[in-house]
Amino acid sequence: MASAKISVVIVGAGIVGAALALHFARRGAAVHVLDEGAQAGSGVTARAFGWVNIVNVVPGAANYALVQEALAEYARLQADLPGAFAAARSGSLFWLETVAGTEAFAAAHRGAGADVELVDAATVAAWEPALRQPPACAIFSPRDLALDPARLARDLIDAAGASVTFGRKVESLVLSGSRVRGVRLADGAIEADLVILAGGTSVDRLCENLGFRTGVEASPSIILRYSCAAPVVTRILRGPGLEIRQSPDNRLHVAKSYIDDRQENAPERMGQRILEVMQERLILPEGVALAEAAAGYRPVFSDGLPRLGFLPDVEGAYVAVGHPGVILAPLLGRLAAEHVLEGRRPPLVPAAGLK
Repeated sequence: MASAKISVVIVGAGIVGAALALHFARRGAAVHVLDEGAQAGSGVTARAFGWVNIVNVVPGAANYALVQEALAEYARLQADLPGAFAAARSGSLFWLETVAGTEAFAAAHRGAGADVELVDAATVAAWEPALRQPPACAIFSPRDLALDPARLARDLIDAAGASVTFGRKVESLVLSGSRVRGVRLADGAIEADLVILAGGTSVDRLCENLGFRTGVEASPSIILRYSCAAPVVTRILRGPGLEIRQSPDNRLHVAKSYIDDRQENAPERMGQRILEVMQERLILPEGVALAEAAAGYRPVFSDGLPRLGFLPDVEGAYVAVGHPGVILAPLLGRLAAEHVLEGRRPPLVPAAGLK
């Protein structure tokens, strides 16, 4: 599809779908975004921690170079749409259990080309005075961003000027011979030259009638949000047992790994335990309370890489899905638009069964 004068339906209005909408619309495509949620970013994007970073990725990981490129893409997006990042905060502090471990991790990042530096306890204490016991040293990652992914998804769709339909579930793809012609809703169909599946873990449901599966799996994680009356932390803090950021409304946001489905590990129970941890490690104002505890199901693949490309053996259908979606979204949007509309092949995303 070398011409930009095509109609595109994007299924999924999360952060990835929103980035796709922006890049396709800006290259002249007529874009229509569909989502069963009430607004953009209301699915798993709303349950994302909102940390755009390299420091939390292990150097040498399969997606490390991809994340580095994604951060450069975010810098371009910030310059292009500064209003969408007005509430974003930059910089994070990351430390491991031991000084030696932190130093080795910093050295590995620097060796991989990441812009990070080591700071000592006095610096950490000056930057984050609410920390009761600052680590002896921490990795400072200045290019990291803390942002509201759902808000960014809405801003990207607004900037795209795309037509949108919310609160409507896509039942299936419309197939004519070996070509996808659009999508079917409960009360009709929407035709398109290209359908892009960007709905995270739901993509395989829509591929069923094509006899294809991407292999996407749902990986649960927990997001906890706490009401707070005053500023506590300036940067994202990531230390043993605690990963926390604060938004401009003073809400505290904490990300935790999912453990299991036992009642004691339910999101609400975990939220209360983490509040105790925060009280031990941070000087908190009175009245901090758990406001939200929810699980989100991230779309992941066994090799840790996203999927970006045309579905095999059928025309008119494209997939854009993977984790970490918040970090990769602007890059995936640009690569997909260049791939489809300009005939380029995505240089950083493996085909992995897609064309």
